[in-house]
Amino acid sequence: MLHEKFPRSGRQFFENIGIAAAVLLTVAGTVLSMTVFRAPGFHADLDFLMALQNFREYTGDLLTGFFQMVTWCGSSYLTMPVLVLVYFGISTRLGSFLLQCVGYSSMLNGFLKLTVSALRPWVRDELIVPPGDAKIAATGYSFPSGHSTNATAVYGSLALMTGSRYRWLTAGFVCLLLLVLFSRNYLGVHTPEDVLIGFASTLGVVLLMCKIFRWTDTGDCRARGRRKWLLFLISIVISVLSAVWFECKSYPEVRDAAGHPIADPARLVQDSSRVIGLYLGATSVMLFRHYFPGYQAENAPRNERVLMTLGAGFLMLLLHLGMPPVLSLVFPAGVAGVLSVFVMVFAVFGVFPVLAAGRECGTDPAK
Repeated sequence: MLHEKFPRSGRQFFENIGIAAAVLLTVAGTVLSMTVFRAPGFHADLDFLMALQNFREYTGDLLTGFFQMVTWCGSSYLTMPVLVLVYFGISTRLGSFLLQCVGYSSMLNGFLKLTVSALRPWVRDELIVPPGDAKIAATGYSFPSGHSTNATAVYGSLALMTGSRYRWLTAGFVCLLLLVLFSRNYLGVHTPEDVLIGFASTLGVVLLMCKIFRWTDTGDCRARGRRKWLLFLISIVISVLSAVWFECKSYPEVRDAAGHPIADPARLVQDSSRVIGLYLGATSVMLFRHYFPGYQAENAPRNERVLMTLGAGFLMLLLHLGMPPVLSLVFPAGVAGVLSVFVMVFAVFGVFPVLAAGRECGTDPAK
């Protein structure tokens, strides 16, 4: 999936090095976050945030508005519409790659969040005061950063895919990614280790997805189908084991002087467990689109691309707002959250392009 003019052996070498470095850094960062960084005497990361906070106050919040706008680019409220735009308006194949990167990296992010259970900076130290409404979007546990994960999965992947063919576009994606990463520290909602591991772990996922996409493209249609079935079955096993782990492990309870909970473990688990639905939805779409290709943006005229993009965006908004309250009437809140995300992803990226386009089923779009 890297630039086609780059030698294949070179691509695979750098992918292997990148994956190995990402794994080592993620494991080391996770262990440190559960031990050294959690020690009462460790304040280096908070001192960095306090220095940025002093800079904000000294400059009269001159750059705060800019970084509040930049950090929103790492929110799923923007990265998911970008994914829809690429999938339906530019290249369905590239969009499929982005969808898998988002699904896999979000699952890893959610697993690390609930495993480490790191508290937010302002909970660890009341002197850390994020500006404005920065805390509103900072839900769940702190490590690793969800915004960093989203930004790396989308903008990092786009930078990797555009490569040297569109250098200015690639540079733009890289700059946007770096700004989103720094904005999480500048606004005081994440520590440096949260951002670094969010970036590193997701970069490893993106490089791994390059290998997986080549693997699922090798062989005849049946062989490709078997490999996608294998990925789907593995995702079910991982999701079930993760759900059991999320429910069974213990979480820190932090209360203020009045005895009120500062970080409600049940709410944090509910927020993070939704990534299971996103992960299952992404792998289900990969398998479903193998047998039912449907709409392909690469083969569609411009007006059809526009209509499909608008239609998919409207459907996503409708399901995002309507599914959670409906499913909550039947299922517990955690289950309803997982199912609502799964239905949204599978309906928008799987069912909608098949129903909206009259292509015959049973052919592989990657053939």
